[in-house]
Amino acid sequence: MIFKNISNFFPTPKFLDIPYAGLAISDSSIHCIQFGSKNNSLYIEKHTEKPIPAGVVVSGQIYDKEALIEILKTLKKELKLGYVKVSLPEEKAYLFTAKIPHVKQKELRSAIESKIEENVPVPPNELLFDYKLIDISQPDYFIVAVSNLPISLIDLYVDIFQKVELPLLSLEIESQAVVRALVPRDNPKDLGAVLVVNFGLEKVGLYVAVDRLVHFTSTVPMKGEASKSPDFLSHEINKLYMYWHTLKQNVGKPGKKINKIIVCGEGFGDDVVSYLSTHNHTPTVLGNAWVNAFDINKSVPGISFEDSLRYVTAIGLALPAAVLIQE
Repeated sequence: MIFKNISNFFPTPKFLDIPYAGLAISDSSIHCIQFGSKNNSLYIEKHTEKPIPAGVVVSGQIYDKEALIEILKTLKKELKLGYVKVSLPEEKAYLFTAKIPHVKQKELRSAIESKIEENVPVPPNELLFDYKLIDISQPDYFIVAVSNLPISLIDLYVDIFQKVELPLLSLEIESQAVVRALVPRDNPKDLGAVLVVNFGLEKVGLYVAVDRLVHFTSTVPMKGEASKSPDFLSHEINKLYMYWHTLKQNVGKPGKKINKIIVCGEGFGDDVVSYLSTHNHTPTVLGNAWVNAFDINKSVPGISFEDSLRYVTAIGLALPAAVLIQE
């Protein structure tokens, strides 16, 4: 079974305007936020952060489904939640960019499936995939960005939210929700390629996005001695640069130079921005989680700036359709 948009498995009918919350599940916590609208402006209607006991979710894998269900039921009751859009763990996703020879529209999916076999260590019949044409100007081929997730993972999340009795509007890979929140929707092409560094408690997600679309991701474990060494992360980023700026050039247009690093997440030091900027020779900034929601000079959010960096995934999920990336 193949869905046209992996980031929108359960699309809301366009004639409905259903309030919904963005709900992000990590190894250590659940972040939830829902926006309201007043006078054509967004505001935070409800939000919360719930800890997840150690061992319930590990590296995106759910090991104690019943414990997670109980946490979600409590969250639903406390916030009086209705519909939700939920993140999927980055570790379970396979993203790649590929050249596809010009084929008829009806043959495009089959052509992409052949590329999945070359790029993903999981049989295509065990995956759901989404693709987006990112360059159709070449005379002999298209360039596509392809996202893949195991069907078993989708089934697990659907089952959990059915048991919680929280209607799912969509399931979306974490990195795309993060990029949607942090990369300004106005003139994204002016930014070129952006690297988002998303800190977790024991890992760091590295997401390369072009024009607000994620092209490449990598999850770096940050445990033990690695967690104490900023040089380790800088080294991993430099390896990513080498891959993106050399091998990716062979794919064509997606190989735009990374010219900005945006930092978000939790558990990182105050000096990480200056350190990455200096050691990776790229302008580095803390992310503005509200850049696509509202102007913080006009509306003071009920979440502190530091805390908002932990809510980025949930914020990206919760943004109304009118401000989302155009599909």
